[in-house]
Amino acid sequence: MADRTDTFYPAEAAIHGYGSQLLVSDGTPTTPVWAAIAAVVKITPGEMGTEDIDRTHLRSPDAHREHMPGLRDSKAFVVEFIWMPEEESQNNAGGGVGPFTEGGLIKMWRERTIHDFKIQLPAVAPAVTGVEWPFRGYVSKFQPGEIGAEDKVGGTAEFMPTQAYDADLP
Repeated sequence: MADRTDTFYPAEAAIHGYGSQLLVSDGTPTTPVWAAIAAVVKITPGEMGTEDIDRTHLRSPDAHREHMPGLRDSKAFVVEFIWMPEEESQNNAGGGVGPFTEGGLIKMWRERTIHDFKIQLPAVAPAVTGVEWPFRGYVSKFQPGEIGAEDKVGGTAEFMPTQAYDADLP
């Protein structure tokens, strides 16, 4: 990558989310079947943070706290969707393909099963080939949205990573 210090340059590699999808694996070791969760509106990756360890003592230099980095952690991905109770990827009964044969989001949440997931961003420009963001985790929250006369019924699900995934980031 070029040194961008004191230069002007176009943002040719900027991306947008249109066309992105959240995929779930059926867990087959050799050739997994991946299927998308329907009607996803927004995906917000979880905060990636590092714990702060305070190592201050009564003789710390300049009467200032001393810090050091601790363990890293990754919080849940939050996914907003249009709730479709009959949809195989969202329901309790399943009936779909791959990971949704036996049930969708509700069943995954209810049974606390761990799955392989990946967020797939599309290729949006000649300079961008598409990005995959794989992680392993479970559905930690399933929340149907407000039911009213003025708007569609939405929903929210949270996907908690069970291990570090940052090494797989581009």
